[in-house]
Amino acid sequence: MKFTTNIKTNELFQFLLRHSYAGISGKVGLVISLAAAVMFLRGIPDFAGNETKMIVLGFLALLFTVVNPVMLYTRAKKQKLMNPAYKNAMEYELDEEGIKLYAGGQEGGIPWNRIIRIKESGSLYMLYTTRINAFLWPKKDMGAREKEIMDYVLEHIDSKEVQLPKRMRG
Repeated sequence: MKFTTNIKTNELFQFLLRHSYAGISGKVGLVISLAAAVMFLRGIPDFAGNETKMIVLGFLALLFTVVNPVMLYTRAKKQKLMNPAYKNAMEYELDEEGIKLYAGGQEGGIPWNRIIRIKESGSLYMLYTTRINAFLWPKKDMGAREKEIMDYVLEHIDSKEVQLPKRMRG
């Protein structure tokens, strides 16, 4: 079974955003930003004489809610431009042995048992091979074959060993 993907900047951004905020550190960062925002808003009537405190609280409030996402988008844009794997289309071939990837005149592949986790967002499947590395499969590129492709993947992985989205467990 073969299909081709062409990763866009927004898909890379979605992956980086999800990856950054899915872990404990991302959630703690959001809690810190939200707490700082509440403290900032509660301190506005009392602003006089507390300018430094208000600036620090304002910065913390924006750090994980605005600043970090903007930095992640910039990083995604840079990766799209600089990484040869994302400049051109990537062709995937799924067979009994595993996943083969053809991109930029090079080829590689992994056996099915190297998939450790599958995550899904609204428009993207992320098949993790390590804690931080993943194949990104945009749903738009899978088209009408999305269900067929994902069913094939699920048939070839050990669903007891691979972390799956709730809807894929079963």
